[in-house]
Amino acid sequence: MNPPQLLRSPRVQAATVGLAALVLAVGGFEAGRYTVDAAAVTNSMATKSSEPASDLASSKKTAVENQADRIIVRDIATVPFSELYDVLKSASRDQLLGWARDLERMPRGPRQRAAVAAYYKSLIQVDHHAAIDAVLHAENLNMRDVAIVSLMKAAPESIWGDLAEMIEQLPHPRRLHSFSPEDPLSNWSRVDPVAVSKFIEKHPDSSLFALLYNWGAIDPAAAREWLERDTSRHTEEAFRAFLTGWAEIDHAAAMEYAVTNSARANFEGAVNELAYYLFRVSPDDASRLMSLLPSDQAKAAMKVVADRTTGVILHAPEDYQRPPDVVARWMATQPVDLWKEEIGGVLWGWMRDDADAATGWLGQLQPNVRDAALADFCRRGGEAADDPRRFDEKAIALGLTITDRNLRDEALGEFARRLGTTRDEAIEAIDQLRISNEQKAYLRKVMPEAVRER
Repeated sequence: MNPPQLLRSPRVQAATVGLAALVLAVGGFEAGRYTVDAAAVTNSMATKSSEPASDLASSKKTAVENQADRIIVRDIATVPFSELYDVLKSASRDQLLGWARDLERMPRGPRQRAAVAAYYKSLIQVDHHAAIDAVLHAENLNMRDVAIVSLMKAAPESIWGDLAEMIEQLPHPRRLHSFSPEDPLSNWSRVDPVAVSKFIEKHPDSSLFALLYNWGAIDPAAAREWLERDTSRHTEEAFRAFLTGWAEIDHAAAMEYAVTNSARANFEGAVNELAYYLFRVSPDDASRLMSLLPSDQAKAAMKVVADRTTGVILHAPEDYQRPPDVVARWMATQPVDLWKEEIGGVLWGWMRDDADAATGWLGQLQPNVRDAALADFCRRGGEAADDPRRFDEKAIALGLTITDRNLRDEALGEFARRLGTTRDEAIEAIDQLRISNEQKAYLRKVMPEAVRER
């Protein structure tokens, strides 16, 4: 579409009418300070296309300067970048900062967020110094956050270091989460981890997670040497990031490092994270890690696997949580002592998804394995059911099949006690169940006075 056709297009005509109305509505603002007009620039350039190059450049500059008050910057989200470039490139630093301040004063809502995002995505490619300066002087912190995200999405690699410095200088700093869209260290460390390590040495309060995760997957030897060199870096976050990143390229080496350092301070979180990562991508390697770890640490890692299965984890990748049936089957292949106090919640999840399949699988287990699984299932019954009465009755029926009498009494007694906040409430709940009077009497008999701490 050539420029004259562009100016006659319904989109541009509609935008012009709408903008004229908006100018009248916001008459208290100085149009010359807060407006830009890319369409007018395009039109002016079309009428000068037959002039010599030097005259054309002069006409272009004049057109930009004279027509910069025709499109309100608040409608910048509707204007393509190709039409904005000349206007933004020719504007003064004061004018660019003035437009940024005007966007902060817009009424809150989707239109403001869209305008801020569009402005900063364009400005970072035209004058990144002005974009950074505008963010540093922003007073509206919500819109500042929108601007930061927009800068990170549009910024070229060459200025990621400048953006990292900008984050460090921000007044009223927000805590940025590693791998969030507004964390410059995440992208930067994927292409130049050494430069990021020097940045962190200059700013030691910066998060180590993104650097060590990415560096561990790129050059684990160099990452390890840098991590080990300074004890102030020996945090749980740092070890967890490095070990998980390393595991992505070398399971065996990461496991060896984990086992060797398992007793180290601040290292338990790294071992747990590695165990869950391996379980997701290579259950056999996860089993091998469990066999190599000291018993207490293997139990802690197993708890993480169970908790990640049953927990509500927002914004997690689609394959981050494995289905409870997959988790239960893997747990049961490990020594009973590692999972006998963790499998119950996983079984409840499986029972809700497919009670027949879960019950059938339990029936196929060896008696001691089945007893241990059912005991923890019963212990957790009163706290896990979506449909309490139906699942409570199912738990009782399964619990009564536990072959070890002492374990059966303990598990079902704990189950019964969890039916109420107080013992009297639990007894009342038992009376409401559709089970035999003999079974109700049995539950009242084996029920302890207080709920056991887990």
